[in-house]
Amino acid sequence: MIYCFDIDGTICTNTWGAYEKAQPLPDRIKVVNELFRKGNKIKLFTARGSTTGTDWRTLTEEQLSSWQVNYHELIMGKPEADVFIDDKAFNSDRWHWSVTDLSLSSDPYHINKTIDDALTVHGLLLNDRTINDRLTTLIDWCVRALRKGGKILLAGNGGSFGDAQHIAAEFSSRLRFDRSPLPAIALGTNSSSMSAIANDYGYGQVFARELSSLATSEDVFIPISTSGNSKNVLAAVKVAQSLSLPIMGFTGWSGGDLAKHCSCLQVPSDRTERIQECHILLGHILCEAVESICFETPLVETIEG
Repeated sequence: MIYCFDIDGTICTNTWGAYEKAQPLPDRIKVVNELFRKGNKIKLFTARGSTTGTDWRTLTEEQLSSWQVNYHELIMGKPEADVFIDDKAFNSDRWHWSVTDLSLSSDPYHINKTIDDALTVHGLLLNDRTINDRLTTLIDWCVRALRKGGKILLAGNGGSFGDAQHIAAEFSSRLRFDRSPLPAIALGTNSSSMSAIANDYGYGQVFARELSSLATSEDVFIPISTSGNSKNVLAAVKVAQSLSLPIMGFTGWSGGDLAKHCSCLQVPSDRTERIQECHILLGHILCEAVESICFETPLVETIEG
């Protein structure tokens, strides 16, 4: 079978001419690579430069290589194929991007597709050696900090603000078994303090100033930002660096500016909801491991009904 995939808007973001800024769509690239692995012929095409006469082949080939896309042929134009997938033919947003069922979805509200998207990202997460290694490092940092009397500090905006509170609650209350509380604080949860800092110093300082007032040299800081570009989170990172705190960010595929300033757990997706779902998964793994080590309890416990 020959599968023919458009590039822009299908396996990477559509930049409408600013092709050097295109970002890969990792869940879709995984499907293309699975089709390639199963012996199908993969053609990629793009109309880049068709109206301007600019040669975009070299940049396109470099991008496909860096995104680790497997294919047989790159066509700078519009080819023919047995299956034609394009944002102007089969709309790429309606394609059922599944490695187990490569067919068009009949699910009108995309319930199954959404679950399948989540499973695809979780599968990528499972095989991400860097995330595994960095999460192991973060677990070690947290255990060492807690044993020395330190605490775990977290910060994020919006959904990530909720994630910071969620993870902090698992530490200070409990996760898998009854035990003594472990100190963890989600910055910004004191609404009077947050509003005062925002009013007096600007919203960009709400986490940084509170971190300065609470942090000790024994603490660990976990900044959370799906884009990696939240200015108030980045400001807090600078404070944490000035205090020489261990820092491990939670972010998405690109990492944004956050990944430029500290080590990060970069969820392999560019969709906010998929990233946040995985952040909570990683947070649960972190808390389960830390509480088990601190209280010398086996990692696998029976859940009481």
